Amino acid sequence: MDAILIFFFANVRSLPYARREGQFAACAATAILRGEPTSQLENTMESARIISEQVHGLSHEYRIELDPERVRAAIDERLRRSGRKLAVPGFRPGRAPLSVLRAHHGKRLRAGVVDHLAISVTRGLIAERGLSPRSRPSIRIDNEAPETFVLKVDVTPEIELGEIPEICILRLQASVGDNESAALSAEHVRRQLFDALIAHYRFPVPEEMVAGEHARVVAGYRDAVGEEPDPATDQELATIAERRIRLALLLSEIACRNSIEVPRAEVEQLVERVADGDPEHEDEIIDYYLDHPTAMAELQSPLLEERVVRFLLERCRITDETVAADRLRALVLGAAADVS
Repeated sequence: MDAILIFFFANVRSLPYARREGQFAACAATAILRGEPTSQLENTMESARIISEQVHGLSHEYRIELDPERVRAAIDERLRRSGRKLAVPGFRPGRAPLSVLRAHHGKRLRAGVVDHLAISVTRGLIAERGLSPRSRPSIRIDNEAPETFVLKVDVTPEIELGEIPEICILRLQASVGDNESAALSAEHVRRQLFDALIAHYRFPVPEEMVAGEHARVVAGYRDAVGEEPDPATDQELATIAERRIRLALLLSEIACRNSIEVPRAEVEQLVERVADGDPEHEDEIIDYYLDHPTAMAELQSPLLEERVVRFLLERCRITDETVAADRLRALVLGAAADVS
Protein backbone atom coordinates (compact mmCIF):
# COMPACT_ATOMS: atom_id res chain seq x y z
CA MET A 1 0.00 0.00 0.00
CA ASP A 2 1.25 3.50 -0.76
CA ALA A 3 2.17 4.76 2.69
CA ILE A 4 1.63 8.37 1.61
CA LEU A 5 -2.10 7.67 1.82
CA ILE A 6 -1.77 6.86 5.51
CA PHE A 7 0.20 10.01 6.20
CA PHE A 8 -2.32 12.11 4.28
CA PHE A 9 -5.34 10.82 6.15
CA ALA A 10 -3.55 10.95 9.49
CA ASN A 11 -2.59 14.60 9.07
CA VAL A 12 -5.43 16.14 7.05
CA ARG A 13 -8.46 15.73 9.28
CA SER A 14 -10.59 18.75 8.49
CA LEU A 15 -10.56 21.34 5.71
CA PRO A 16 -12.35 24.69 5.56
CA TYR A 17 -16.07 24.77 4.99
CA ALA A 18 -16.37 26.36 1.57
CA ARG A 19 -14.85 26.33 -1.86
CA ARG A 20 -14.55 29.04 -4.43
CA GLU A 21 -16.35 27.74 -7.49
CA GLY A 22 -18.02 29.34 -10.48
CA GLN A 23 -19.03 32.88 -9.63
CA PHE A 24 -17.50 33.07 -6.14
CA ALA A 25 -15.65 36.22 -5.17
CA ALA A 26 -12.20 35.26 -3.93
CA CYS A 27 -12.04 37.87 -1.19
CA ALA A 28 -15.42 36.83 0.20
CA ALA A 29 -14.48 33.16 0.17
CA THR A 30 -11.23 33.90 2.00
CA ALA A 31 -13.02 35.86 4.70
CA ILE A 32 -15.64 33.17 5.23
CA LEU A 33 -13.12 30.33 5.31
CA ARG A 34 -11.26 32.14 8.05
CA GLY A 35 -14.47 32.58 9.99
CA GLU A 36 -14.47 36.34 9.59
CA PRO A 37 -17.85 38.10 9.52
CA THR A 38 -18.64 39.77 6.20
CA SER A 39 -22.00 41.30 7.06
CA GLN A 40 -24.05 41.58 10.20
CA LEU A 41 -27.08 40.67 8.12
CA GLU A 42 -25.72 37.18 7.45
CA ASN A 43 -27.17 34.45 9.61
CA THR A 44 -26.85 30.74 9.03
CA MET A 45 -29.89 28.58 8.34
CA GLU A 46 -32.29 31.40 9.28
CA SER A 47 -31.60 32.98 5.91
CA ALA A 48 -32.29 29.87 3.84
CA ARG A 49 -34.41 26.77 3.46
CA ILE A 50 -33.46 23.32 2.20
CA ILE A 51 -35.49 22.46 -0.89
CA SER A 52 -34.17 18.94 -1.33
CA GLU A 53 -31.60 16.65 0.25
CA GLN A 54 -29.96 13.53 -1.14
CA VAL A 55 -27.50 11.22 0.59
CA HIS A 56 -25.53 8.71 -1.44
CA GLY A 57 -23.13 6.86 0.81
CA LEU A 58 -20.68 9.48 2.06
CA SER A 59 -21.90 12.20 -0.31
CA HIS A 60 -24.52 14.68 0.93
CA GLU A 61 -26.13 17.00 -1.60
CA TYR A 62 -28.49 19.84 -0.72
CA ARG A 63 -30.45 22.23 -2.88
CA ILE A 64 -30.88 25.39 -0.85
CA GLU A 65 -32.88 28.54 -1.47
CA LEU A 66 -31.80 31.77 0.17
CA ASP A 67 -34.46 34.00 1.66
CA PRO A 68 -35.12 36.65 -1.04
CA GLU A 69 -35.78 39.27 1.63
CA ARG A 70 -32.44 38.56 3.25
CA VAL A 71 -30.72 38.87 -0.11
CA ARG A 72 -32.51 42.13 -0.81
CA ALA A 73 -31.68 43.49 2.64
CA ALA A 74 -28.01 42.57 2.22
CA ILE A 75 -27.87 44.27 -1.18
CA ASP A 76 -29.50 47.40 0.23
CA GLU A 77 -27.07 47.45 3.13
CA ARG A 78 -24.15 47.35 0.71
CA LEU A 79 -25.68 50.07 -1.40
CA ARG A 80 -26.07 52.29 1.66
CA ARG A 81 -22.47 51.72 2.69
CA SER A 82 -21.13 52.31 -0.80
CA GLY A 83 -23.62 54.88 -2.03
CA ARG A 84 -21.23 57.80 -1.79
CA LYS A 85 -18.77 56.01 -4.08
CA LEU A 86 -21.24 54.75 -6.68
CA ALA A 87 -21.71 56.82 -9.79
CA VAL A 88 -25.27 57.34 -11.06
CA PRO A 89 -26.00 59.49 -14.15
CA GLY A 90 -27.89 62.66 -13.21
CA PHE A 91 -27.01 62.54 -9.51
CA ARG A 92 -24.16 63.91 -7.49
CA PRO A 93 -22.14 61.32 -5.54
CA GLY A 94 -24.07 60.21 -2.45
CA ARG A 95 -27.34 61.92 -3.55
CA ALA A 96 -29.01 59.10 -5.50
CA PRO A 97 -32.02 57.48 -3.76
CA LEU A 98 -31.72 53.84 -2.70
CA SER A 99 -34.22 52.76 -5.37
CA VAL A 100 -32.07 54.38 -8.08
CA LEU A 101 -28.89 52.83 -6.69
CA ARG A 102 -30.63 49.46 -6.67
CA ALA A 103 -31.67 49.83 -10.30
CA HIS A 104 -28.17 50.79 -11.46
CA HIS A 105 -25.95 48.64 -9.21
CA GLY A 106 -28.16 46.02 -7.53
CA LYS A 107 -27.64 43.33 -10.15
CA ARG A 108 -23.87 43.70 -10.03
CA LEU A 109 -23.79 43.46 -6.24
CA ARG A 110 -26.26 40.56 -6.08
CA ALA A 111 -23.70 37.92 -7.15
CA GLY A 112 -21.33 38.85 -4.33
CA VAL A 113 -24.13 38.94 -1.76
CA VAL A 114 -25.41 35.53 -2.81
CA ASP A 115 -21.88 34.14 -2.65
CA HIS A 116 -21.42 35.44 0.90
CA LEU A 117 -24.77 34.16 2.11
CA ALA A 118 -24.30 30.76 0.46
CA ILE A 119 -20.93 30.26 2.14
CA SER A 120 -22.32 31.40 5.48
CA VAL A 121 -25.29 29.04 5.17
CA THR A 122 -22.90 26.22 4.26
CA ARG A 123 -20.90 26.74 7.44
CA GLY A 124 -24.08 26.83 9.49
CA LEU A 125 -25.51 23.69 7.89
CA ILE A 126 -22.32 21.71 8.42
CA ALA A 127 -22.25 22.72 12.08
CA GLU A 128 -25.98 22.09 12.54
CA ARG A 129 -25.84 18.60 11.00
CA GLY A 130 -22.58 17.70 12.70
CA LEU A 131 -20.96 16.82 9.38
CA SER A 132 -17.24 16.14 9.13
CA PRO A 133 -16.14 17.12 5.60
CA ARG A 134 -13.21 15.17 4.23
CA SER A 135 -12.56 17.87 1.61
CA ARG A 136 -13.76 21.34 0.77
CA PRO A 137 -17.51 21.33 0.13
CA SER A 138 -18.65 22.35 -3.34
CA ILE A 139 -21.11 25.22 -3.78
CA ARG A 140 -22.67 25.86 -7.18
CA ILE A 141 -24.97 28.83 -7.75
CA ASP A 142 -27.95 28.02 -9.97
CA ASN A 143 -27.79 30.44 -12.91
CA GLU A 144 -31.47 29.89 -13.63
CA ALA A 145 -32.44 30.67 -10.04
CA PRO A 146 -29.69 32.95 -8.70
CA GLU A 147 -30.94 32.81 -5.12
CA THR A 148 -30.63 29.01 -5.12
CA PHE A 149 -27.46 26.97 -4.83
CA VAL A 150 -26.45 23.32 -4.73
CA LEU A 151 -24.18 22.24 -1.89
CA LYS A 152 -22.25 18.98 -2.02
CA VAL A 153 -20.43 17.74 1.07
CA ASP A 154 -18.35 14.57 1.06
CA VAL A 155 -17.92 13.39 4.63
CA THR A 156 -15.36 11.17 6.26
CA PRO A 157 -16.56 7.70 7.18
CA GLU A 158 -17.17 7.03 10.84
CA ILE A 159 -14.84 4.28 11.98
CA GLU A 160 -15.75 2.73 15.31
CA LEU A 161 -12.44 1.29 16.42
CA GLY A 162 -13.46 0.04 19.84
CA GLU A 163 -10.95 -2.38 21.28
CA ILE A 164 -8.32 -3.60 18.86
CA PRO A 165 -9.33 -7.20 18.09
CA GLU A 166 -7.07 -10.06 19.07
CA ILE A 167 -5.36 -11.11 15.86
CA CYS A 168 -3.50 -14.38 15.50
CA ILE A 169 -0.43 -14.19 13.28
CA LEU A 170 1.64 -17.09 11.99
CA ARG A 171 5.18 -15.81 11.57
CA LEU A 172 7.13 -18.01 9.20
CA GLN A 173 10.89 -17.94 9.47
CA ALA A 174 13.32 -19.58 7.10
CA SER A 175 15.45 -22.37 8.53
CA VAL A 176 18.43 -20.72 6.86
CA GLY A 177 17.84 -17.04 7.09
CA ASP A 178 19.06 -14.23 4.87
CA ASN A 179 17.90 -10.70 4.08
CA GLU A 180 15.42 -11.86 1.44
CA SER A 181 13.86 -14.42 3.77
CA ALA A 182 13.56 -11.82 6.53
CA ALA A 183 11.81 -9.43 4.14
CA LEU A 184 9.45 -12.17 2.94
CA SER A 185 8.64 -13.13 6.52
CA ALA A 186 7.83 -9.52 7.39
CA GLU A 187 5.65 -9.19 4.29
CA HIS A 188 3.75 -12.36 5.17
CA VAL A 189 3.08 -11.00 8.66
CA ARG A 190 1.90 -7.64 7.34
CA ARG A 191 -0.44 -9.30 4.87
CA GLN A 192 -2.05 -11.36 7.62
CA LEU A 193 -2.40 -8.27 9.79
CA PHE A 194 -4.02 -6.23 7.03
CA ASP A 195 -6.33 -9.09 6.05
CA ALA A 196 -7.52 -9.39 9.64
CA LEU A 197 -8.12 -5.64 9.96
CA ILE A 198 -10.07 -5.51 6.69
CA ALA A 199 -12.21 -8.46 7.80
CA HIS A 200 -12.95 -6.94 11.21
CA TYR A 201 -13.65 -3.29 10.39
CA ARG A 202 -16.38 -2.56 7.87
CA PHE A 203 -17.18 1.00 6.84
CA PRO A 204 -17.99 2.84 3.60
CA VAL A 205 -15.11 4.34 1.66
CA PRO A 206 -15.28 7.50 -0.49
CA GLU A 207 -15.99 6.49 -4.07
CA GLU A 208 -13.96 9.36 -5.53
CA MET A 209 -10.88 8.32 -3.58
CA VAL A 210 -11.24 4.74 -4.72
CA ALA A 211 -11.67 5.92 -8.31
CA GLY A 212 -8.54 8.06 -8.08
CA GLU A 213 -6.50 5.22 -6.60
CA HIS A 214 -7.89 2.83 -9.22
CA ALA A 215 -6.65 5.17 -11.94
CA ARG A 216 -3.19 5.17 -10.36
CA VAL A 217 -3.12 1.37 -10.09
CA VAL A 218 -4.23 0.99 -13.71
CA ALA A 219 -1.55 3.45 -14.82
CA GLY A 220 1.06 1.41 -12.96
CA TYR A 221 -0.19 -1.76 -14.60
CA ARG A 222 -0.12 -0.10 -18.01
CA ASP A 223 3.48 1.06 -17.50
CA ALA A 224 4.60 -2.37 -16.31
CA VAL A 225 2.76 -4.53 -18.84
CA GLY A 226 2.54 -2.18 -21.79
CA GLU A 227 -1.16 -2.68 -22.43
CA GLU A 228 -4.56 -1.95 -20.97
CA PRO A 229 -5.93 -4.47 -18.46
CA ASP A 230 -8.68 -6.79 -19.62
CA PRO A 231 -12.03 -6.60 -17.77
CA ALA A 232 -11.15 -9.34 -15.30
CA THR A 233 -7.78 -7.80 -14.48
CA ASP A 234 -9.32 -4.35 -14.21
CA GLN A 235 -11.76 -5.69 -11.63
CA GLU A 236 -8.85 -7.08 -9.64
CA LEU A 237 -7.11 -3.71 -9.81
CA ALA A 238 -10.31 -2.00 -8.61
CA THR A 239 -10.32 -4.35 -5.60
CA ILE A 240 -6.72 -3.44 -4.88
CA ALA A 241 -7.56 0.27 -5.02
CA GLU A 242 -10.51 -0.09 -2.67
CA ARG A 243 -8.40 -2.07 -0.23
CA ARG A 244 -5.63 0.53 -0.25
CA ILE A 245 -8.02 3.37 0.56
CA ARG A 246 -9.75 1.34 3.25
CA LEU A 247 -6.45 0.47 4.90
CA ALA A 248 -5.20 4.04 4.65
CA LEU A 249 -8.31 5.36 6.39
CA LEU A 250 -8.20 2.65 9.02
CA LEU A 251 -4.51 2.90 9.84
CA SER A 252 -4.66 6.69 9.96
CA GLU A 253 -7.58 6.49 12.39
CA ILE A 254 -5.59 4.09 14.58
CA ALA A 255 -2.62 6.48 14.44
CA CYS A 256 -4.82 9.43 15.37
CA ARG A 257 -6.67 7.68 18.22
CA ASN A 258 -3.47 6.39 19.73
CA SER A 259 -1.34 9.51 19.18
CA ILE A 260 1.13 7.69 16.96
CA GLU A 261 3.44 10.20 15.31
CA VAL A 262 6.82 10.38 13.66
CA PRO A 263 9.19 12.47 15.82
CA ARG A 264 10.49 15.54 14.05
CA ALA A 265 14.08 14.57 14.80
CA GLU A 266 13.57 11.25 13.01
CA VAL A 267 12.16 13.03 9.96
CA GLU A 268 15.08 15.46 9.91
CA GLN A 269 17.52 12.57 10.07
CA LEU A 270 15.76 10.94 7.12
CA VAL A 271 16.00 14.13 5.07
CA GLU A 272 19.69 14.39 5.89
CA ARG A 273 20.29 10.79 4.80
CA VAL A 274 18.59 11.49 1.48
CA ALA A 275 20.62 14.67 1.04
CA ASP A 276 23.86 12.85 1.90
CA GLY A 277 23.30 10.70 -1.18
CA ASP A 278 23.99 13.73 -3.38
CA PRO A 279 26.69 15.84 -1.69
CA GLU A 280 26.85 18.34 -4.54
CA HIS A 281 23.19 19.32 -4.04
CA GLU A 282 22.80 18.62 -0.34
CA ASP A 283 21.52 22.07 0.61
CA GLU A 284 19.13 22.21 -2.35
CA ILE A 285 17.64 18.82 -1.43
CA ILE A 286 17.05 19.82 2.17
CA ASP A 287 15.46 23.10 1.09
CA TYR A 288 13.26 21.24 -1.38
CA TYR A 289 11.75 19.00 1.30
CA LEU A 290 11.32 21.90 3.70
CA ASP A 291 9.50 23.92 1.02
CA HIS A 292 7.33 21.09 -0.36
CA PRO A 293 5.07 19.51 2.29
CA THR A 294 3.79 16.86 -0.14
CA ALA A 295 7.30 15.63 -0.87
CA MET A 296 8.05 15.64 2.85
CA ALA A 297 4.87 13.66 3.49
CA GLU A 298 5.83 11.06 0.90
CA LEU A 299 9.28 10.76 2.40
CA GLN A 300 8.13 10.18 5.96
CA SER A 301 4.99 8.14 5.25
CA PRO A 302 6.73 4.76 5.50
CA LEU A 303 7.94 5.76 8.96
CA LEU A 304 4.41 6.42 10.15
CA GLU A 305 3.06 3.24 8.61
CA GLU A 306 5.81 1.21 10.23
CA ARG A 307 4.98 2.70 13.63
CA VAL A 308 1.30 1.85 13.26
CA VAL A 309 2.10 -1.70 12.17
CA ARG A 310 4.48 -2.13 15.09
CA PHE A 311 1.83 -0.83 17.48
CA LEU A 312 -0.68 -3.37 16.18
CA LEU A 313 1.70 -6.31 16.13
CA GLU A 314 2.51 -5.73 19.79
CA ARG A 315 -1.15 -6.55 20.45
CA CYS A 316 -1.30 -9.64 18.24
CA ARG A 317 -0.86 -13.25 19.25
CA ILE A 318 2.12 -14.36 17.19
CA THR A 319 3.14 -17.98 16.67
CA ASP A 320 6.50 -18.74 15.11
CA GLU A 321 7.10 -21.58 12.68
CA THR A 322 10.29 -22.49 10.89
CA VAL A 323 10.04 -23.49 7.25
CA ALA A 324 12.40 -24.00 4.35
CA ALA A 325 13.36 -20.84 2.49
CA ASP A 326 11.86 -22.17 -0.73
CA ARG A 327 8.53 -22.80 0.98
CA LEU A 328 8.50 -19.31 2.49
CA ARG A 329 9.25 -17.81 -0.92
CA ALA A 330 6.47 -19.86 -2.52
CA LEU A 331 3.92 -18.89 0.15
CA VAL A 332 4.62 -15.17 -0.19
CA LEU A 333 5.58 -14.63 -3.80
CA GLY A 334 3.49 -17.48 -5.15
CA ALA A 335 0.31 -16.12 -3.59
CA ALA A 336 -1.90 -13.50 -5.19
CA ALA A 337 -0.18 -10.24 -6.06
CA ASP A 338 0.52 -8.07 -3.04
CA VAL A 339 -2.47 -5.78 -2.60
CA SER A 340 -1.29 -4.06 0.53
